[in-house]
Amino acid sequence: MAFIRKKHSAGAWTAPRSPLLLLALWLAAGARLGSAFVLEGSSTSYAQFRKWNAGLNGSLELEFKTEQPNGLLLYTDDGGTYDFFEIKLVEGALRLRYNLGGGAQILTVGRDLNDGHWHKVQVQRDGERTSLTVDGVTQTGASRGKEFHFGQLASNSDVYVGGMPAWYNTKLTLLALPSVIFEPRFGGSIRNLVYADDEGAMPKRQEMKMKDFKCGDYHCSGGPSRKLPRGIRGNATDACEMHDPCQHGGICISTDSGPICECRNVDFEGIFCEKDKAPSEATFRGAEFLSYDLNRTGGEPIVSNQDSISLAFKTRQASGLLFYTGHGSDYLNLALKDGGVTLSMSLGNGRMEMQIKPNRVRFDDNQWHKVTVHRKVQEISSGTSFCRLEAVVDGVYTDHNHIAGAFTMLSSSRVYVGGSHNTHALPGSKIHSNFFGCLRKVEFWADTLKLHLIDLGRTGSKLISVEGHVDFMCQEVEAADPVSFTTRDSNLVLPSLDATRTSSISFKIRTVEPHGLLMYSSGASSSHDFLAFELMNGHIYLHLDLGSGNVKVKATTRRVDDGAWHEATLRRNGKEGRVTVDGTAADFSMPGDSHQLDLEGPLYLGGLGPPTAPVTVPPVVWSGVLRYGFVGCMRDLVINGNPIDIAGYARQQDSGAIRPSCHQQQPQCDSTPCMNKGVCSEGWDRFICDCSATSFTGPTCGKDAATLTFNGSQHMRVTMPEDSRTQTEDVTLRFQTTRPQGLLLATSAETSADRLELALSGGRARLSVRLGDREETLTAGQGLNNNQWHTLRFSRRGSSLKLQVDDESPVVRTENIPTFGKQNNILEFRTMHIGGLFHAEEEIQMTNTVPNFVGSMQQFSFNGHPYFEMARSSGGGFQPASGNTPQMKVTAKFGKRDQLLVHHPVTFKSKHTFVGLPVLKAYSATNIYFQFKTREPSGLIMYNAGKEQDFLAVELVNGHLHYIFNLGDGPVRVRDNARNSLNDNKWHAVTIGRPSPKQHTLMVDDNFAIVTSLGNNENLDLSGILYLGGVRKDMYSMLPKQIQSRHGYEGCLASLDLNGESPDLTVDAVVPSPQLTKGCEGPSTKCSHNICANRGVCVQQWNSYACDCDMTSYTGPTCSDESVAYEFGPSRGLITYQFPEERRPEMKSDVIALGFITTKEDAVLLRIDSGTSHDYMELEIVEGNIFMVYNMGTNDHPIGEISVKVNDNAYHVVRFTRSGANSTIQVDDYNVQTNHPAGHQLTVFNSQAQIQIGGKWNREKQRIERPFSGVMAGLVLNGQRLLDLAAEKDPRTTIRGDVQLLKGIGDRIHEPLQRMQQTPASGYPGVMDDLVFSGAGSGCNADDEDECTPAFDSGSGDDLITPVYVPPTRPSTTTTPKSTDRPCDDEDCPSTGSGSGPITEVVTFAEETKADITESITSETPGTVSGEGASISSGTSNEPIIISEAGITSNHTSSSSTTVTSTTQLSSTTTTTTTELPPPPPPPPPPPPTTRTKHRNNTRVRISSEAAENTALIIGIIAGAMIAIILLILIILKFRSRTEGSYKVDETKNYQQAQGPNAALLGTAASNGQPHPQQMNGNVKNGADKFANKSTKKRDIKDIKEWYV
Repeated sequence: MAFIRKKHSAGAWTAPRSPLLLLALWLAAGARLGSAFVLEGSSTSYAQFRKWNAGLNGSLELEFKTEQPNGLLLYTDDGGTYDFFEIKLVEGALRLRYNLGGGAQILTVGRDLNDGHWHKVQVQRDGERTSLTVDGVTQTGASRGKEFHFGQLASNSDVYVGGMPAWYNTKLTLLALPSVIFEPRFGGSIRNLVYADDEGAMPKRQEMKMKDFKCGDYHCSGGPSRKLPRGIRGNATDACEMHDPCQHGGICISTDSGPICECRNVDFEGIFCEKDKAPSEATFRGAEFLSYDLNRTGGEPIVSNQDSISLAFKTRQASGLLFYTGHGSDYLNLALKDGGVTLSMSLGNGRMEMQIKPNRVRFDDNQWHKVTVHRKVQEISSGTSFCRLEAVVDGVYTDHNHIAGAFTMLSSSRVYVGGSHNTHALPGSKIHSNFFGCLRKVEFWADTLKLHLIDLGRTGSKLISVEGHVDFMCQEVEAADPVSFTTRDSNLVLPSLDATRTSSISFKIRTVEPHGLLMYSSGASSSHDFLAFELMNGHIYLHLDLGSGNVKVKATTRRVDDGAWHEATLRRNGKEGRVTVDGTAADFSMPGDSHQLDLEGPLYLGGLGPPTAPVTVPPVVWSGVLRYGFVGCMRDLVINGNPIDIAGYARQQDSGAIRPSCHQQQPQCDSTPCMNKGVCSEGWDRFICDCSATSFTGPTCGKDAATLTFNGSQHMRVTMPEDSRTQTEDVTLRFQTTRPQGLLLATSAETSADRLELALSGGRARLSVRLGDREETLTAGQGLNNNQWHTLRFSRRGSSLKLQVDDESPVVRTENIPTFGKQNNILEFRTMHIGGLFHAEEEIQMTNTVPNFVGSMQQFSFNGHPYFEMARSSGGGFQPASGNTPQMKVTAKFGKRDQLLVHHPVTFKSKHTFVGLPVLKAYSATNIYFQFKTREPSGLIMYNAGKEQDFLAVELVNGHLHYIFNLGDGPVRVRDNARNSLNDNKWHAVTIGRPSPKQHTLMVDDNFAIVTSLGNNENLDLSGILYLGGVRKDMYSMLPKQIQSRHGYEGCLASLDLNGESPDLTVDAVVPSPQLTKGCEGPSTKCSHNICANRGVCVQQWNSYACDCDMTSYTGPTCSDESVAYEFGPSRGLITYQFPEERRPEMKSDVIALGFITTKEDAVLLRIDSGTSHDYMELEIVEGNIFMVYNMGTNDHPIGEISVKVNDNAYHVVRFTRSGANSTIQVDDYNVQTNHPAGHQLTVFNSQAQIQIGGKWNREKQRIERPFSGVMAGLVLNGQRLLDLAAEKDPRTTIRGDVQLLKGIGDRIHEPLQRMQQTPASGYPGVMDDLVFSGAGSGCNADDEDECTPAFDSGSGDDLITPVYVPPTRPSTTTTPKSTDRPCDDEDCPSTGSGSGPITEVVTFAEETKADITESITSETPGTVSGEGASISSGTSNEPIIISEAGITSNHTSSSSTTVTSTTQLSSTTTTTTTELPPPPPPPPPPPPTTRTKHRNNTRVRISSEAAENTALIIGIIAGAMIAIILLILIILKFRSRTEGSYKVDETKNYQQAQGPNAALLGTAASNGQPHPQQMNGNVKNGADKFANKSTKKRDIKDIKEWYV
């Protein structure tokens, strides 16, 4: 260490020149070092002082000042044996841990000591007793044992302040507490360190130990000089304020020599954190692990009352030890078991276990998964603590548990990472094996101490032992990863094959499904070259064509659909080749003269994609023609000797439907998933429901099938985009008729006489197949015209035919018969006619030997295409934008849906309830169907985020459904065009489709809308979790801006069909919620939805109903009236209720509910005491969390909710129930917490005598302890409303202190209160306080209160009692009654939807990023709307309206009716649309003006007197009169300027509604020139201001009557 030197302004160092000046500098330096110095808190900062002679009655004191909550203040020990003293800051509290030979003791004093003020610390010894005093508050502990000396002064260590020297890292055995070396260093100021430093010496102020600074072999010139040790500053100048050189989030530390960078918690290193840090990874192969054992060094264990474990793992092994720590009976064991994460913990007197294993999700899929474990102990009362344990995987999958008992700390003396010598023998172990795979960033937090265990092992720390050869990087071979194709539409697209002269391909497959296209690649469009592997009837076939003829090679002699791995290999040299499967070879030789295979197209693996994919396969590849995609596993793909990383392709492409793992599930048909007599068959990790013989469709036969009715002059025609050539067909059709003759299906082609015909003839089914000049006919069944449903199935494989009716034996023509008179038995056709033959253009009936069909049809499927369902979901037929999708025209009539036909209904009980499913498989096709029923107008129904900008969302907005998606070219919104609002408590069916890569459809009931995306992207790259019913509350602020919802969906959801999968949300959810319940309550004539507000329970009575409001904190006949509320001021107040002695209840159960607003983090809300025993109940706030502690005569039982902070100045409702010793507690709509104490417990609260509200009275000190300050309302205890009794001045109640009655909660604050709050993060790595408790509330993060939920808006659902009906926490919304005397347009109707009236309306959102979102609100009038991101059409196209960011100009034309003609220009294209508008009705009343009011936690707002109220009333009357006068003048001016009963509206103004207080009266308004979104029904909708600068609606009006109110 160097002496202090003085620096000139020029920057050169010089020695002091005068002896007097030198003496003055010495004195100044000594005074400064003795009084105060600044510790930087950097990785090398510390101060060293002389040894402390603690003796038996020694003392030590110091003062500190800091703004950091954690840091080591002081450490000294006996040289590494047993004794030590450690003083540190832990979350703002001062903790002394010491050992005098009989075991470590811990004392903790203070709170929020990191407030930037000076605090005085004293440690006093007195034999076996040691006390810690901070700012006059003292805590004392007693050491165990017989000898209490602190080591020996000669061998004791020095006193270290602020940190430890770095040389201790290699000398851990010299520390009695080795973990101290890893404690965070103190950053702040220290002064007045006082203690005795010698035998018999008196305590004195200490100075830092200094060493001479050498310059070679001699002292530096210039005489004596001293300087502060590194890391210590003698002044408070902050060099980082002038220049912060740290990069990548590095922390700047100010020093006397300038700023330095600490690269903490970032993945960079270097002087300025500018270099990439070596990855904190390690590979374990079952025999390697990392560990430490402090018992071997003689050191004390690490103890903590809150700790965290964070790590990431990647493995293919289903079981293995991840992390273990423990000491004695304390332990925490984290492991993988059967592909799930297991966690067990014990604190000596209590054990907790949990397992995270989501349904259909495994963590042994060789993908990175992050695990975070967080444990926290809160001391509730003396001797009673509350421990909560939480585990989170991937930030989504979570589990938590809690336990109460007499414990505070978790001891840790040994740690194992990745395994141990005997894993099965570890406490809490459920497995036998070590971990096999990669671990990354293994971090262990214990209070302030943080250990990066892999980094410590990699750098050779003496603390960590490395067992075996551990590679400190992740070693893996990606090419060996298997992939699972989970659907028939899933496939991978690889680059084209280089297989000109020679080629070799090998791969392995595993499946139980008999059919599937394994791979396919073709040449140029002008050539016939192609290569294909397919699986048909359990056998592998090779198809190959070099351009001069194809060969088909059966490569297997036995079936391979047995669930085992099978290897296939192809080797070709010119025309000769060999294909081998499991060692069995088949040789082949190509026909013709070609020796080269020219493949230019991509290589498709697993299939061709969805039916809309623009890929045509040769007719000889049957699996491709029939659209049989491969469902199973594939691995070890090697092409021309090069291994192909198909798992990497899967991650880049369809990561949702193609998984990088291969696990076979248990049989799934055992659970009978197929409904309505559907036939279940086992697939690969899936069940397959055959619904063809039923009137239902969908993955579980739960959705009513589309029914077409034909009257003899109606038909359906399907026209292919080009001539189809097939060698195989599969046809299914159901029909019902009374006619014995009728055409069911016929194909035709313009250039060929080929024909396939299915018809009824004489009541029998007749099949005719004509190929070339030969025709074959089959007949089956009889009496089929009996007006019953019959199922007809036909299949052809080359020249083999099979026809079957219902369950009768099929009629078969085998391949033994002569082949058709056409080469290769290929059927050519362009058009399919269903129900009758009609000319494509003239629509006249064509001549045919069979009359047209009269009756009904269902379930028509041709080669895997369900054309009836496709036609219904597309609105009855459409003209595709591209040439890859067939054109359908339907003149037959679709039957109406059965709205009451629902399956697997569930109820989202509140706006904060959500569940999560695996990622939606919608990479290249979107087919979503569900039914919903609700009375809530808005809420997020579905959301799945994606890679980069991609996402998909479905939400309700003001009673209408919005479908929003982004393929990467900008977001596009499609809105339903239902005439009425959909929140009418009736079932509505929603179908979302993608009939072609560019077209997207939304159909709600029978209303159809379609949008065409104009970008280049065709794939929807989704990832993560598919959220249903809402998202986590912290996600709403991060949703794409085009999603308007700020809370979830509340209502019923049923019949879910997600791209061919029908999950049961109560069983299959990977993120479940207890607030989701099975079933859906239907509408009732008595207890209806909006009867009881604010979670009130509707109780059905004989001929009426009643609302039970006890658990709501509200009152009134419908639980919508504010209860009596009291405000408790800062000067302490208390309300007391005394039970009469003769009426003191003996309670076996209790029910308590109350609402409150507060900013206090520690207070007693309610306390109930017994008059004859020590029984009590106390509802309190501890560190901002709500707890109830009760004792029925045995011991204290705490229960609480520590994931919710209630001291946020927001309104919260707490519900508590007790039944014996068991209890539940719930805050707002968060999950219900339960407590079931073990062992024998007393159950009766004896003689309830006194209730204290707002604090706890201390008789000895004659004052209120732990007082509550804030507002309390609606307190109900066992049916008694105690605050009401106090307001009525009941003689049993007493009010003392600063307590004031409020007229309502509205007297407390101005702005609407937030029922649910945003819970802050816990401050621990990777953990949020209630990360995915999906019953939790969402809160509102918006600055503008208009964007937030209205006052006390909360979800419904109450897990504490069983309701007859559970409504939302809000009074019924008043809606404007509909006008029935005349037609209305979109703005007249009280419904907020469009589609009522002949008008097409488009809203274009212009974002700052210029990624426009186009909203389609289609209506009955045909029209097409195009925008930058999408073009939108409805029905038959008419003249389009082109919308751009340019201004809108209008040209008016005269007409006998009111017209609007608008012309908009985009890219020099001008189109005109003329629509009729009916006259508008009177505008709705204006919304109240909104203002923004900041929360002021310490401001108490009250109405002081009646004079103030009267003054406000007079001002309001005067203002109203002035407004009326102004309006009257405007009306007179308007009418005077009108001519012939009409007038012209200024075309330069925007038509906007509800802009201000007078907007609804004046018809138009503008605010500072900024456009505002339209307000529906005169109500300000949530989030309106959010889009105020993004939404523009321009409308030009001529000759429209204006109405004034």
